[in-house]
Amino acid sequence: MKRKKGLSGPGMIAAAVLILLLCCGCSAFSHSEGYSASEPAPEKVKDVPSSETPEVSPMSEAPPVSAQKAVPGSGASEEGSSEEEVAEETRETDAEPAPLIVEADPALYTYEDMEQDILSLAHSYDCVTADSLGKTMDGREIYHLLIGREDAPVHILFTASIHAREYITTQLLMKQTDEFLKDRENDYLDEIAIHVVPMINPDGVAISQFGLDGIRTQEAKDYVTGVIMPADGSTGSPSYFTRWKANAHGVDLNRNFDALWEAYAGSGHPSSDHYKGESPGSEPEAAALIRLTEDYSFARTVSYHTQGGVIYWYFGQEGALKEETEQLAKDVSAVTGYYLDSNYQNLDPAGYKDWAISKMGIPSLTVEVGRETSPVPPAQFSEIWEQNRLVWKAVCDNVLSSR
Repeated sequence: MKRKKGLSGPGMIAAAVLILLLCCGCSAFSHSEGYSASEPAPEKVKDVPSSETPEVSPMSEAPPVSAQKAVPGSGASEEGSSEEEVAEETRETDAEPAPLIVEADPALYTYEDMEQDILSLAHSYDCVTADSLGKTMDGREIYHLLIGREDAPVHILFTASIHAREYITTQLLMKQTDEFLKDRENDYLDEIAIHVVPMINPDGVAISQFGLDGIRTQEAKDYVTGVIMPADGSTGSPSYFTRWKANAHGVDLNRNFDALWEAYAGSGHPSSDHYKGESPGSEPEAAALIRLTEDYSFARTVSYHTQGGVIYWYFGQEGALKEETEQLAKDVSAVTGYYLDSNYQNLDPAGYKDWAISKMGIPSLTVEVGRETSPVPPAQFSEIWEQNRLVWKAVCDNVLSSR
C-alpha cells in the first residue's frame, strides 16, 4: 500500500517565510515524494480579485502554528541553562495545547483557505503527510492527507465536496482534522491511519462560489461557456453557477462510479448537474478516488454531502457487509442525531459510496449535513460542527470494535 504521486504546489512562498519555517524546525510533509522542511511550500494564490469575491475568512501568509512550534533537543536554549532546565522547558512546551489552525467562522471557505490550512497542518504535525492525487481540468490539485503511519493495520477514509455546491463539507472535514490532531490524548493512530480528501471537486467549488470568475484557464472557461451552458440552455445567471454541482467538465462526479452506472440516465450531456460522464471513472477526480481506494484496503469510508441530516448506508449488500455497514451508520447516527435511510432504490446510483460497497466490499456511508438547500449557508457551520465533532471518534471506535 503506497502512494504513487507526490505533491507539486502551485507556487513558492516568499523567501522570508521559508527561512522562518526552517529556522523554527517545523515538521513538514514527511512523504518521500511530498514536501519536506527543506523544500518550498505552495503559495496561496487567489482565484478571483478581492473586489469581485464574497468576503472570506482572512488567512495568514505564513503557517500560523509552525513558526511557534518548539523543537525538543534542538539545543536552542539560553547559554548556561542546565540540561534539567532545558528538559523542564520542553515538558512545559509539550504540555501546552496546540493552537487550532482551521477557522470555524461562518464565512466562505475556499480552495485557497483549504490549501493554506493543509500546509499549516503538515508543517505542524509529524504524523501528517500531504500529497496530491492529481490535477483537475482547471489545474487545481486534488489534495490528500494521510494522518498516521502508512503501514498501520487499519486505514479509513473521509471525503468531502464531491459535489461543488456542497463545499461547506470541506470546512467541516478540515475542522475535524484540526481538532483530531490537537487532541494529544487520543491513541487511535497506534492502529489506525486516517485518509482525508477534503475537496474532491475543487474546480466545481470555485465555479459555485465565484461563477466564471472562479475559472483559471481559458480552456476550462471556453468549455463551460461554449459547451455546458448552451447544452443546459443557460445564459449564466448567478443562481445557475451558485447551484453548480458538477466539475468543470460538466460531469456529476458522484454519478461517475461503476455502481449501476449503466442504469442511470441523467442529463445525457455535459451539464451543471446530473451528467454521469462518458464512462465510469472518466473524470480525473473520480479516477483519483478510485486509485486511492484500490491502493489502500480501507476498512471504512465516510463521504460528506449536503443536506438533510440523514445517513445513507445501504446499497443492496447482504450478510456481514450489511451488518457492519448498518452498525457503522448507527454509531455515526448516535453522535450526530441524523436519521438512517436504507431506501437506496429511490436514490440516484453510481456514487462513490455505492461503488465502495458493491465493488470493494467496504462498509461506507454518505452523511448529509445541513438544512434547507445547497449551498448550505455558512451561518449553519457552527451547528453542523457541533453535530459532527465526534464522528471521527465514532468511526475509529467502530472499526476497532469489529477487529
